[in-house]
Amino acid sequence: MKKKKMQMTGLLASRFYRIYFIAVSVALIAIAIGLIWLRSVVKDYETAQPVHAAEVVAQLFEQGDYAGLYAFDTSARDIYEGDQAFYVDSLNQLTAGRAIAWREAFSSNPDEKKYTVTLDGDKFASFTLVPSGETTAHGNKLWQLGSVTTNVALQGTEEAGVAADAPYRVTAPSDCAVTVNGKTLTEADVVTPAYSIYPEGFLPKDVTGPMLVEYGFFSDEGEPQVAVTDKAGAAMEVKHAEDGFSFSCDVPVDAEAAEKFRDPVLKLSERIAKFTVDDLSRDRIGIAPDSPAEKILKKFSNSWAPSHKSTKVLNPQVSEFRIVSDNCMTCHVSFDFVLTSRRENDYTYPTSYTLCIIKRKGKGALYNIIFH
Repeated sequence: MKKKKMQMTGLLASRFYRIYFIAVSVALIAIAIGLIWLRSVVKDYETAQPVHAAEVVAQLFEQGDYAGLYAFDTSARDIYEGDQAFYVDSLNQLTAGRAIAWREAFSSNPDEKKYTVTLDGDKFASFTLVPSGETTAHGNKLWQLGSVTTNVALQGTEEAGVAADAPYRVTAPSDCAVTVNGKTLTEADVVTPAYSIYPEGFLPKDVTGPMLVEYGFFSDEGEPQVAVTDKAGAAMEVKHAEDGFSFSCDVPVDAEAAEKFRDPVLKLSERIAKFTVDDLSRDRIGIAPDSPAEKILKKFSNSWAPSHKSTKVLNPQVSEFRIVSDNCMTCHVSFDFVLTSRRENDYTYPTSYTLCIIKRKGKGALYNIIFH
């Protein structure tokens, strides 16, 4: 015991070990301070994320607080003639018993965030967030509500007002004919004017994408018989919602093109996925120059993934494939992206993209992308 005590005394008496222990202590203190600082930076960054401001606005829709939305609604004074009470009553009637949801939409402006609000899956309104002019302690900008637009025209003609009060709704492509109990619906029955199925700015400026229109109607013959036909007169599938009052007809997809382009689209999607984990350079993806996709992926931080030696794609699915123009197509792609570590551990990441692909120099090039 005496010998061991003498050894310890010798260590403490050594100038080298005294300096060593002091350096280790200082390093541990610095690490602790660094971790506290890092936590504050991460918390500060998370607090400043625009989704928090968006959730506050979305709650106004979810809670039916249309009086609170009225002051921000850029369409209110045009559509509702400045009558707040009528605005609130109309939207309460329209949304009663229907499911409200919201999601982020594409915006090419870094100083504006756009969001879409849906009613039973159909576009109902949109709102934007803009910088408030204030920043957090670490310099992250804070966001506030910019504007709200409800896509519901309740005034104009007497017939449009009647349609807005109608209990039934049917949404269909704008170039299709819709009949209810044998009667063809007209513009007088429109309650939501034509709107794109894509977020604003998703398609090239010279491309007009498919549009949807929502009609309102009455039925004195029990459950209404709703039919939709395309421009060629062919019947299209009509879905009847569980609420019993809503009908919908989707913009048709192109099954033949989906089969033809499925493999190239999946290869493009795999290249995008590899880029997101820093396994592939951006210039090897196949991006159209000066496109929204190029801007989005330039800002993408691909250093998040755990260390791995290989990747693979499982359960690939291509859906909602549409030829929008001679030189433009869109589709939805989903798959499980698996990273395998050097210790043979697999990390699986469900991955989903909506893609806009254009023809460039005879080949497909990525024009736009939405990460889901």
